[in-house]
Amino acid sequence: MIPSGIRVHRHSAFALGYEAGINKSTVDGNLVPPSGLITFVQKGIQYIELEATASNDDIDMDEDFQFLQPIDLITKDVYELHKIIKEKKRKASERKT
Repeated sequence: MIPSGIRVHRHSAFALGYEAGINKSTVDGNLVPPSGLITFVQKGIQYIELEATASNDDIDMDEDFQFLQPIDLITKDVYELHKIIKEKKRKASERKT
């Protein structure tokens, strides 16, 4: 018999994986550290802040435009993420002119 806590954990993990489409992801699960989900959420919040401060210029971006890949949010620190955003914005600005 499986303890109910383990069943709930497995169900939660399955539900998260299914809803997030993790099986369709190109990210190698072996590269994701054990605390990857927590790190992803924390860095996602930091990313929103970075994007807001980096978007003070008047560059129009397509709605589909993505500055960062999920694996970058997990593996890079805030300074590296900021550099990536600035560089992608610079390139987007150059393409517009």
